[in-house]
Amino acid sequence: MSAEPEVLRETTPRGPLHSYRELRKVPGFWRIVAVGMASKLPNSMVELSLLLMVGRAYSYTTAGLAVACLAVGTCVTSPLRGRLIDRHSPRVVLLGCLAGYGVATGLLILVVSDHGPTAWVLVTSAALGATAPPIAVLMRTVWYNAADQAKLNTAMALDSAMMGTALVTGPVLAGWLSLSFSGAAPLVVIVVLTTLVVCLLLDTPASPQPDRRRHWLGPLTSAPLRRLLIADGLFVLAVTATDVILPIYAKEYDAAVFTGVYIGALSVGSVLGSLALGAMPNLLARGPKLSVLLCVFAAGVGTLALATRLSPLAVLFLCPVAGLVIGSVFGTLRTVGGDLARKGEITETMSWLTSLDMAGGAVGAAVFAHLAVVQGSRTAIVLVPLVILLSAVVGWTARTPAVKQA
Repeated sequence: MSAEPEVLRETTPRGPLHSYRELRKVPGFWRIVAVGMASKLPNSMVELSLLLMVGRAYSYTTAGLAVACLAVGTCVTSPLRGRLIDRHSPRVVLLGCLAGYGVATGLLILVVSDHGPTAWVLVTSAALGATAPPIAVLMRTVWYNAADQAKLNTAMALDSAMMGTALVTGPVLAGWLSLSFSGAAPLVVIVVLTTLVVCLLLDTPASPQPDRRRHWLGPLTSAPLRRLLIADGLFVLAVTATDVILPIYAKEYDAAVFTGVYIGALSVGSVLGSLALGAMPNLLARGPKLSVLLCVFAAGVGTLALATRLSPLAVLFLCPVAGLVIGSVFGTLRTVGGDLARKGEITETMSWLTSLDMAGGAVGAAVFAHLAVVQGSRTAIVLVPLVILLSAVVGWTARTPAVKQA
């Protein structure tokens, strides 16, 4: 008789929030969440902040080049910063980057305020990207080390939802600070916020030391990981292409009022989808499930392409649907990347994913903006699902090993 209630308790269906309740049992959960959210804001604010500040004193062509230099500086040096964190104390690397970041920000503000040479604006912008403390990347490593395998999918889904939230709130905050105070105000806030997060991350434990005999390419020696990086770059290329095409479509069909709303609706769909799938971690499993999610994304963008033939309002209604799995794909890419990383290479692996994010985003913005202007937005958006399907094909072979490498 006494065993029956126990059986009933074990077979009772778990509620939809069970995974999040389990995740809350991770030691320091609320602190990790608070620091994680704060770590996402600087990255989501910096590009618009730089664009607005430089655009006020120079042309917007120069401002665009400054943002490009920022991206190049970040993309090229991100894996190196990740490797330094894996090989040395996170404290030393974070404080060193923070010092350089503060100096680069101060020099950039000084050059712009004095209307200095354009070359100096571009150099200091690149330095800003090259010295940015890798706090958002390190937070993914923190989650990976804190949560066990059963909770990791939900943790990465939550991390992706926070990133989606930051991508909505960060630009709004940057725009408000720039318009209400000065062009330099958002960059000052970014440095203060980054400093706060770095201080909170100083006690992050060092990663297990890698084999000193490892190849100089580090994580890139893994063929599955290389395929995962390609899939990641193609995926972000498609996301950025969608973000670029929709405003052009709105302008092309006299719906300029929807320009920002389209992107916001995609982000809202992404956040809600991440949280929903995080409650069902088995649906965020590794391996081929990544390609399944990518196929769902391709179908969503394909539906959006059909909606462009109807009306701008139809596109608006379908934007949240098209964005439902964006955050989930980001989270799954990070989960698989962490699983494929060898001992002592998790942060560097996450940094490579960040670099491919930026590279894919840059290519997507340039190529599809050109296509949308030359061929029309309706034609350009039809090509996006093809890129996503290519990412799904490449990602299919980026399988998580049955036993994690030591």
